[in-house]
Amino acid sequence: MRVIEGTPREIVEYEHLAGAGAETTSTEDNPASPDDGTEPARETAAPDGSASLSPEDHVALMKFIYGRAGKNDVRTFLTERFVMRLLDEEDVVVAFGRSSKTFDGLADYLMIRDDGPQRYGAVAYLRPSNGGMTVRLTPDDIERLGEENNPYIQYRNVALTDPYKINCPLADEDALNLAHELVRAALDIVRNE
Repeated sequence: MRVIEGTPREIVEYEHLAGAGAETTSTEDNPASPDDGTEPARETAAPDGSASLSPEDHVALMKFIYGRAGKNDVRTFLTERFVMRLLDEEDVVVAFGRSSKTFDGLADYLMIRDDGPQRYGAVAYLRPSNGGMTVRLTPDDIERLGEENNPYIQYRNVALTDPYKINCPLADEDALNLAHELVRAALDIVRNE
């Protein structure tokens, strides 16, 4: 894992100088939904599956999930399973947010981003503390997916400019499966923009 800090222009220049195979991470995620005072931090990418996570990254990820999920075994299990499944099946980056308001300097959410060359910010935010997953989709996207009447989907009352209009809490295995499909749909949309 490599963390590169800088403006988007500096990161693009770095990519150009380092070559096409360079791993980059952006510090300009500008999360639309998380609390103020947070900023993106470490990223963990596993484009070839979670088996390619370094032991340090895997431990950091599990420590974050277990530390933030509290003593709710079901929520911890579902959050861990969801993240590992995404890392196994999708070309994503999982990023920890930073916050000056917490004891360890980390925010209370994970950002899930496309690992492609274009970064549009996170496609989803996952909060292990409550199993909440907010995804970058609109009600129209949900209708196109045929899920408008799904009881696991919650519509957020947010500003029209906020692209994160859908919640899908990881309540059980069915919700986890739906959340995975929603993230996949958001990835497809971002990749085709």
